[in-house]
Amino acid sequence: MSLSRTAIRSSFCLRKLDPAISRSSLPFLQGWRKCLSTTTEQPPSSPLPPSPEGSPVNRSNRASGEERYYGKFSGFSKHALKTDIMNILEDCNVTPDDLKFSYQRGGNLNPAAVFVQFPSLSSYDQALRNIAKKGKLFRLERAARSQWDPVVPYEGKVVALHGLPVNAIIDDIDKFLSGCLYYPGSIQFLTIQVLGNAKKVALVRFTSQTQAMNAYITKNRNFLLNQRITLQVLQ
Repeated sequence: MSLSRTAIRSSFCLRKLDPAISRSSLPFLQGWRKCLSTTTEQPPSSPLPPSPEGSPVNRSNRASGEERYYGKFSGFSKHALKTDIMNILEDCNVTPDDLKFSYQRGGNLNPAAVFVQFPSLSSYDQALRNIAKKGKLFRLERAARSQWDPVVPYEGKVVALHGLPVNAIIDDIDKFLSGCLYYPGSIQFLTIQVLGNAKKVALVRFTSQTQAMNAYITKNRNFLLNQRITLQVLQ
C-alpha cells in the first residue's frame, strides 16, 4: 500500500468508503467510459446518473415553468473554465449548473463545445447580444435537449493525467498524488489517440473543485516513473 493511501486513510478515511457510496459511484464511472471511449457508441436515451456526491439542482430554472432552450457555445480557449463562460453569459440568468463541457472522444480531451441550458428564449437572445459585443471567435447556435442530456458533467472535480508511461499502475498514481484528497476507487485508465499514436491517460475524481485545482497547482509538470505528467481539470 502506498504512502499516500496510508496518509489519506489515517487522516480523512476517504479509502473506507461506505458501500452505498461505492455502489452509487458505479454509474458515474460507467458514464466516464461512455463519454470518453475512443470507440463509437450510441448516446444514452436518458440523462446520466448524478455524481457520487449528487449535483446541485438548478431550482430557479426548474420552478419557473418556462420552456428551456439549449445552445452550443464554441470558440473559447481549451483552458477555459466555467467562470470564463459565465463572464461571457452575464445577465443571461444561467448558473454553473446550466453549463456542460463536451470533450472530444479522441485527441487530448480538449473541450469541443459547452452546452448551455437557458431558462427562456429571452435569455438565449441576451447571450447572442453578449457575444456580438465581446466579439472574438465566440459562437452560439441552437441545440436540442437530446444533445444536452448525454453529456457527463465533471463539475471541475475530475482531473486527467496526461503523459503516463504505458506501464503505470494505480499505485503509481497514488504516489504521484500524495497529499491530495481524491477517491481512490475513481482512478480509471484510458487510451486515446494523438496523431495516430496511442497515449495513456488516467482520470481521477477529487473530493471537491478546490482539491482538484490544488492537485493541478501542486502536481502539474511533476514526474511519474521518470516521465513529466501534465494535468487537466475537466469541467
